[in-house]
Amino acid sequence: MQGLLAQHDEYKAQAEVLAGQMDAIQMSILECERATNTIDALETGDEVMSLVPIGAGSFVHAKLVSSDRTIVGLGSGVSAEMSADAARTCLNDRKEKLTKILEQMNKTLNEIASRVQMIQAEASKHMQARQADQAYM
Repeated sequence: MQGLLAQHDEYKAQAEVLAGQMDAIQMSILECERATNTIDALETGDEVMSLVPIGAGSFVHAKLVSSDRTIVGLGSGVSAEMSADAARTCLNDRKEKLTKILEQMNKTLNEIASRVQMIQAEASKHMQARQADQAYM
């Protein structure tokens, strides 16, 4: 019975860690969508006014000089300047990869949940058997 409880606790901990990682990946997917939407919105060709963060919760009004070039983070602190179309493609590719990872993690989470349910069912059987044994005494 103690072994079942230990397995149960371990699976629960794994599920919590996995859920946290899935939340982070979902946030990254949303960031890709926001960036892509912003690139699309800036392609109107109209003059764009924006608030630019300067630190300490402060902003300055600024005019966007050029919206045809975008700097995209590639990972490990590396960024690259590219055309709006290339940036859109890069962000969409990243979003697709993250979505596939999220789907796989969701499958793993479902497997863990299934194992937890099996352990709970087995523990319930043990408890019922123990209660039945005590009833005969």
